[in-house]
Amino acid sequence: MNSSILKRIGISILLGILLGAVTMEIAYQLLKRENREPQRVELVIPAGTAEKVANGETPPGIPEDMTFVVGDTFVVVNQDSVDHQLGPLWIPAGTSASLPLNTEENYVLECSFQSTSIFGLDVLQPVTLGTRITGMLFAGFPLGALFAVYSVLLTNDKKEQDA
Repeated sequence: MNSSILKRIGISILLGILLGAVTMEIAYQLLKRENREPQRVELVIPAGTAEKVANGETPPGIPEDMTFVVGDTFVVVNQDSVDHQLGPLWIPAGTSASLPLNTEENYVLECSFQSTSIFGLDVLQPVTLGTRITGMLFAGFPLGALFAVYSVLLTNDKKEQDA
């Protein structure tokens, strides 16, 4: 193989990896909310929540579902004067309880501080630097290989037309 073909293949592979990196970084930035390191996530049940739920109202500041990453610890703080329950957690008035989220899963839990009596938890794998680099390479190498094949074919086709 002559050096111009090898140079073209190398440039094509680098171009593919660059485009893969740009694509992965755009996806990472768009999904950044879930792409984070595990942390402690707190939900506060405000005073008067039980009364609002009993009247069929939606308590303010409490979402119907939440998204977490594997390794998060979900802490529920009960500032209400009534005991509450969230799935396996029993949260007496004025206390808090925590739930470690160690597996990727979608939970639908029975909940006493929602008017629907249901609370959803989505637990996703965190996207790390290693995940981002792996995605870049898995997208970039095949794309670069395609660029290399097409550049060699187009060059050979052009040489045949010139001859």
